[in-house]
Amino acid sequence: MSHLSKGKLALFKVNIFRLFSYISWSSYNKGFVCWLAYLWCMCVCVCLSHFCLSFHQNGWPLDSCTLLQKIVFKNLITICFLSINILGMKPQANPFYNEFYNGVCNRVRDGNSGIYYRMPWNVAVLNYETRGAKNFRAEYYEDQVTSLKEMLSDTHKSFKAGLSLKMSPTEIPKSKISMSFDSNIGFTFNNSNSISNFLRKSKGKKQLFLHVKSRIELGTFRMRTRDLRLNDWFLDDLKELPLTYDKGEYFKFLEMYGTHYARSGTFGGKYELLYVLDSETMKKEDVTITDVKSCLGYNVDFGLTVSVVQVKPSLSGDKCKPNRVKLGNGKTENAIINDVVTIVQGGKTAVLVKLKEKLSTGSRVIDVEDYVQWAATLPDAPAIISQEPSPISELVPLKMPDSTIKKRNLERAVKDYIAENNVRKCQPCQNGGTVLLINGQCECGCTPYFKGEACQIRTVASAKGV
Repeated sequence: MSHLSKGKLALFKVNIFRLFSYISWSSYNKGFVCWLAYLWCMCVCVCLSHFCLSFHQNGWPLDSCTLLQKIVFKNLITICFLSINILGMKPQANPFYNEFYNGVCNRVRDGNSGIYYRMPWNVAVLNYETRGAKNFRAEYYEDQVTSLKEMLSDTHKSFKAGLSLKMSPTEIPKSKISMSFDSNIGFTFNNSNSISNFLRKSKGKKQLFLHVKSRIELGTFRMRTRDLRLNDWFLDDLKELPLTYDKGEYFKFLEMYGTHYARSGTFGGKYELLYVLDSETMKKEDVTITDVKSCLGYNVDFGLTVSVVQVKPSLSGDKCKPNRVKLGNGKTENAIINDVVTIVQGGKTAVLVKLKEKLSTGSRVIDVEDYVQWAATLPDAPAIISQEPSPISELVPLKMPDSTIKKRNLERAVKDYIAENNVRKCQPCQNGGTVLLINGQCECGCTPYFKGEACQIRTVASAKGV
């Protein structure tokens, strides 16, 4: 502090004295031990920004507070520790009270930004360790079902739910459904507004499916095994559940709060796109899969730095034909890219909305530049991208009246809920088709040579032996 004047140094000492005097007076009657805890928490959790601002207003350089801000936490944890629906739907309410700290000021440092975050009581362990692939994983498939299976592979590994998806609630009254409802899996389409439409539009067409995938892991977490703090409305609804098993009431509870919760897992971001390509147009225009990847920027390596993902794409000029390798306004004839399906988890809402708008308007295809913008927001808004699930029944407090009965009923409800949405209830598809159950409706995903509701109709190309 040698560069500071004696006057500013004296001002610093006065402000420190005022700060500690204020906190000491406020907590006078709390006992010595409580006073120390209160002093620490108040200082690092509340007061730091106030006396830094005071110094700045009195001529103290604001940069001098940077060091102080780095040794304490600047923000609260932004990861949403939520429940999960095994069929992919986003629960309408969160059972956890993540704003509870139990008077403890545990902190964890984000190695990407150097910022310290305050950990909620419900989180036992939180470690930041950035890991990500150095390039995009890009593969292509010739049939719609294989491509869809690949996009769902992470979810199916966690839950073993089969090819069954439920994207919207059916047991909850419409008045109680969140206005911000979105599927937990996060499907967004361009020309097709649902998975069912996507399957129908792709049947019997000569198409290729380019699957582009990237995953960035920012860290790992583990929830407490005991004394989890739950939201009051979750506990109230739990108390209201009937002791006699009522499938409707228990299904409603599961769709409201989820079938499972993540007791441990990885947080960060997942970015997946499925480009539906017109094979005939590609052949006519002499464009290959490699050309498409190059035009979109997915043929480059990228590096993870402290707070941003750096990508330096090198686009080829001859093969990258903007008038063909694009979606246009949705009416472009002979476009190479017919549709785009995305699954994006993590990132700030503004970036996600921007991605969704681009897909809905069809103004241009999502490319590597959009990925860079999304990845840069991950440290501020990560999501849980893989988890070790536990049944929601494990959250029933042991001290709650009739807890054993309600826990048993919830376990039964989860089994019934999965059974009612099981793909086995559907009739088999013909000619090698794959059965899917989507929002209670049975669908058939066909090979490239068949179409129809049950894949019973041969395509023209198949009939000619092409």
